[in-house]
Order: sequence, then C-alpha cells, then structure tokens
Amino acid sequence: MSRLPLLLFVPVLALAGCGGNDDGSDLSLAETVAREVREEMARENLDLGRSDGLPRAELTPEGEMLIDGKPVGLDPAQRELALAYRGNVAAIAEAGAGIGMQSAELAKESIGIAINGLLSGEGTAAVEENAKKKAKEIETVAMALCDRLPALYESQQALAEAVPEFEPYADMDPSDIDDCQVNVN
Repeated sequence: MSRLPLLLFVPVLALAGCGGNDDGSDLSLAETVAREVREEMARENLDLGRSDGLPRAELTPEGEMLIDGKPVGLDPAQRELALAYRGNVAAIAEAGAGIGMQSAELAKESIGIAINGLLSGEGTAAVEENAKKKAKEIETVAMALCDRLPALYESQQALAEAVPEFEPYADMDPSDIDDCQVNVN
C-alpha cells in the first residue's frame, strides 16, 4: 500500500478537529462562523485605519466615527450613512467567513472521500466529481458576495461625500468589483 492514504489521513484529523460545534446546535461550521462574525460586527468597532500614515479610524456600532479615538461628531444624516456603510461591510464579512468555512468543509469532505476511494481501490473519480459539485456551490455563494460590492461601494462614496474626515479611508474603487467577479469565475 502506498504512503498516500497515510499522508492524506493526517490533514483529515486536523480538519476534523476544526469541525463540529460544541454548543450542541445543528448549525454547520460555516453557519457558526458567520453567526460569530455577525455578532462581533454588532458589538465591536469597525477598523478603518490604513498603514499609510493616517491615524486609526473606526466606526462604532452606533454609527459614530472615531479618529485616533476621538469622535468626529456626525449629524443624524451622516450617522445614518455610516450605519449603512457599516451594514454593508458586515454583510460582506459574514458572507466571506461563510465562504471560507464552506471551503474548509469541502477540503475535509474531499480528503475523506479520497481516503475511502484509495483504500477501497475506487480511485479519485468520486473525489473529483464531489469537488467540482461543491466548488460550483461555493462559486455561486462567492458570486453573491461579489454582487454585494456595488452597494458597499455606493455606501462608501455617499459617506465619503457627506463626511470629509472619512474620505481618506474610502479606498475601495470600481476595479475591486470587477476584480472580484474575475477572480470568482
């Protein structure tokens, strides 16, 4: 017997340790991680800071903008725009976390099928078929994430126009939308 099944078995054990839920729920790992991201976004500040010398900037869950820890002082309309932008970032972060975990689950499942196929002598056809099917599902979810980017860009632009202090932190541009769609396809 070749060493390949043994080499594949080690990552399966590692991935198995990442899977499952200790809370007894029926949620998948992807759903659990997405829920955790959603809860974190609801209670923690969104970091806007960049590494090009700008001071650290954040948006609070209440829609206040902080630069170097000091409130910018937004009016209600500006705060509403900040909350809309923050909501778009949160939706994309949640979807992205779900995609990452779905990819990990795909890898775990594919490795298990590969081990079973190799041990039973069936070969890798089942692994390839399953991987293609799951990859298509992930691609569909990833494209849905790309479809959210125009709303994020629009909310970023609206906030940058309404809050001059936010403008230097508004670094998304239309090419990011195009790049996402190209990378998914």
